[in-house]
Amino acid sequence: MTNCFINKLRRTAIGVFKMIPLPIEQLEWLLGTICLIPILIWFVIAILLCVWVYRDAESRGMSGVLWLIVVLIAGIIGLIVYLIVRKEKPTAPAPAPVTRICPNCGRSIPPEVKFCPHCGKELA
Repeated sequence: MTNCFINKLRRTAIGVFKMIPLPIEQLEWLLGTICLIPILIWFVIAILLCVWVYRDAESRGMSGVLWLIVVLIAGIIGLIVYLIVRKEKPTAPAPAPVTRICPNCGRSIPPEVKFCPHCGKELA
């Protein structure tokens, strides 16, 4: 009984393969292409990651070229090291307070006042 089932399975499988005739050269090309796709995806992700590390290091006042080389050579380990040792982003200094000049005494005064706190002149 089992032999009959195996023979039937073999005939069906052989019939399926006969329906899709592929020369060996085409099959090798197809398998090579399929294997190449993940490598290309990995390469694109690695390039984008290196660009991000370079820009991030430069924006933090660090050497972008140095960290780009570290990540290129060491890969994911270099990225982890960079993420651990990177500096905080420098914050922009607070803008200088806007002031006006009193036309009467010439001193600087806050913009929201209606009278000069130094000479008492009414401001427009």
